[in-house]
Amino acid sequence: MGFLDVVEIKRPGGDLEFWSSALDHGNYVPSTDLTKAVTQATRYIYEVEREANSLKFLERVGGIRTVKPRCILIFERSEGWNCQQAEAYRIFNAGFHNITVLTYDHVLSRARLVAGIAT
Repeated sequence: MGFLDVVEIKRPGGDLEFWSSALDHGNYVPSTDLTKAVTQATRYIYEVEREANSLKFLERVGGIRTVKPRCILIFERSEGWNCQQAEAYRIFNAGFHNITVLTYDHVLSRARLVAGIAT
């Protein structure tokens, strides 16, 4: 058995937004763009679960039986977020059990940490 991570990468820049342009009851809320990306990631997990035991899927993943698929969604930048946005991000991510949303800045920070490079 093995664990499978699906990585969905949305290119930074362009017209995608992480947060909605308006607060809701004083809270930062995900944008429609982010909601669509999370929905897409959820669908990928569903498809992996649905196909995990098919011969075709097993061949694609080297014969390893897949359990508990997860998705890492890399979406936009977090550089310049204020404290409330950082807290809203933590709360937002805590609501998922099989999806992790990271920004490009989070990925870069983790890579530097692993490589031992000071920021």
